[in-house]
Amino acid sequence: NLALFQENIMDFVAENGDNVIGNVSFDDVPGNLMSDLLTAFSQGKKATGSSAPDDDLKLMRVGELRKRLHDKGLCVDGSRETMIALLRENSASDETAAEET
Repeated sequence: NLALFQENIMDFVAENGDNVIGNVSFDDVPGNLMSDLLTAFSQGKKATGSSAPDDDLKLMRVGELRKRLHDKGLCVDGSRETMIALLRENSASDETAAEET
């Protein structure tokens, strides 16, 4: 899947930043990919003990997002942004339904 492939590339760049800087131009990289790169970097910091909340969807890996979607019976395909939006939408629907009961 493209989202997983993209995440692996971003992880590689985040982990090998010293080798990438100066050898790769980021001049023509779209803003959304730079956002994904920063997310990969943040995920690395989270893994090494930074205190990010476990339920922060923006820092979750694609596999984690898909598992949450699957557990809720939702579509697991799409970009990272699509998966996050669907989880947030579903969460808001769950909270609204809980308030009505």
